[in-house]
Amino acid sequence: MTTNSSFRALFIDQVQKPAEDIQLDLAALYLAGEEYPNLDIPKLLSQLDAFATRISLQVNDKSSPSDMARAIAVYLFADVGFRGNSGEYYSPDNSYLNRVLETRTGIPITLSLVFMEVGRRLGLSCSGIGLPGHFIVGLDGTTEYLDPFNGGVPLSLEDCRTLVQKMSGGRLEWTDKFLEPLTKHDILFRMLNNLKSIYMEAAALPKAIGVIQRMAIISPGIPSIYQELAWCHAQQHEFRLAIAALETYLKDATDPEDIKRVRGQIEGLQTTLSHLN
Repeated sequence: MTTNSSFRALFIDQVQKPAEDIQLDLAALYLAGEEYPNLDIPKLLSQLDAFATRISLQVNDKSSPSDMARAIAVYLFADVGFRGNSGEYYSPDNSYLNRVLETRTGIPITLSLVFMEVGRRLGLSCSGIGLPGHFIVGLDGTTEYLDPFNGGVPLSLEDCRTLVQKMSGGRLEWTDKFLEPLTKHDILFRMLNNLKSIYMEAAALPKAIGVIQRMAIISPGIPSIYQELAWCHAQQHEFRLAIAALETYLKDATDPEDIKRVRGQIEGLQTTLSHLN
């Protein structure tokens, strides 16, 4: 059995590779391994391989990207039955690829990941698109998009605009930046951020800490990560770890008032520690 620490090491090794060498499906499974240490990674990857093999019988080298995307969508969402988990949208299992493959349900980002990884195996060039409040897939070099959470329905540029207006309640002004493809790091970070929100809302702080630590591995230059990590450690009475996280936060802090405030927090934690000794 692979241990939690082993999965953490595998995750670190994967995300620290050059961007073109990162295997998104593998990184997502290593991410899930800390919650599910008994998962069978070769078996799960073989499911994605099998999906691609079945779809390959319906397409060929002359198939257009649109035709290939349509074939993938029909197979995954109509034939196999992948669907959006509207009933339990905030279940952490929706963010773990092994559970998405097992239950055939997920949230927009993980269903998009399944689509993209099957597409990659078939030579389809597509990317994850992180719209505000939603996640879709775009066919590279086109203005064609699709929504895996809603059965892989195709989306036009105007559909995307309408979707953002709906998700934001009309509060967000459209910008084409919403359609910029996300990097593999971006996608993994967004998956982790979803889990962080779920675990912190549920006061599952040990799990939240593990998630935030992996967010820091992907994006070490985001100071707020360390403040959230410090807060979680402090709530767990892990004061030395909270201090260490705040000291890391200060390395990139630039606002004088913010620096003063965080130093005050460190002093308060140090005082608490001294009273415990």
